[in-house]
Amino acid sequence: MNVEKNLMNLGIVQTRKFEFKETNFVAKTVAEKLADNVLELENSYNELYMRIYNCNMSYANVASKFGNVVYFYPNNTLYFDEKFDITKIDEKVIQECIHYLQNFKKFDGSQQRIGVCNFAEFKIYCLGLNEAVTQYIASKAIGEKPHRKNNDKISIYTISDKYYPYLTSLVIQLLFLVGEKNFVNSAIYGADTFENDLYNTFEENTNKILNYFDDILDENNKIDRSEEKIIELYLKTQKDMCTTYFDKIYSRVNTLKEVENYSHKLNEYQNIIGKIIGQSQENDELNKYIKNMESKMNRKYVDIYAKQSKQSLIVVYQSKIQKLFRKVVNWFGSRA
Repeated sequence: MNVEKNLMNLGIVQTRKFEFKETNFVAKTVAEKLADNVLELENSYNELYMRIYNCNMSYANVASKFGNVVYFYPNNTLYFDEKFDITKIDEKVIQECIHYLQNFKKFDGSQQRIGVCNFAEFKIYCLGLNEAVTQYIASKAIGEKPHRKNNDKISIYTISDKYYPYLTSLVIQLLFLVGEKNFVNSAIYGADTFENDLYNTFEENTNKILNYFDDILDENNKIDRSEEKIIELYLKTQKDMCTTYFDKIYSRVNTLKEVENYSHKLNEYQNIIGKIIGQSQENDELNKYIKNMESKMNRKYVDIYAKQSKQSLIVVYQSKIQKLFRKVVNWFGSRA
């Protein structure tokens, strides 16, 4: 009864449950798109199909704020709007199916994680990041590729124009810096490996960055959302990710190869950051940081090279002395 009341309060009124052929079609189509387009899931079709097929699915009158489909956690059900044609599976359907896949409970029924979300007694942590990574995977599943998206204020590099463009732009940057090795496993199956990657990379600034994701999500979901506020939070987030990452890398690199690799990575990173339209490079704080870091990397390269060259000269000089010493020893030995 409480579930039905909660659904009605949200504007969701169930009309009828899916028939076998409808559930089968959704499970088959979504599993195929995920397995075909998300590299880390290419061998997971059977598992994805069986899990999605076991999801409760129903038609309903769904409030417009939810779009054509919404996943309701408390009763583990996907609700499709009566007017929606399920033969036209889109990224919103895949996004909600991923939310269902993330909803793993322990045998005792307790819940500690959903995707990359952590549940505490009074708060859910990393909800913004979870929405971002869910949308990123859903966009990949329908074949979307990262691209530039411009409006009259900012140019961002994102994979989703319609849903969470700023958050998915930040996910692209995050994965570029941290790597994708553990990303999908955490997003789909609730492993904590990607979270560990984040803390190992950004250390004491990790929570600050994750809170920015939450703040962007909160602002995005407001009825009177402010684009200016979202852009402000977006720029702060990418700046903190960039400066934290490359400051720590700079302090640790000590070989020519490492300096070369991370200088190249810094250069590549410039291609995926958001940029205010019409702003000069001189007034762009992140651009100034990147240029300064490039100079520091170049100086470090020269210093390492000079140190290695000096050591090589010492080795060569010592080698010549040793050869001369051996000749002298051999000469005295021959006269004994």
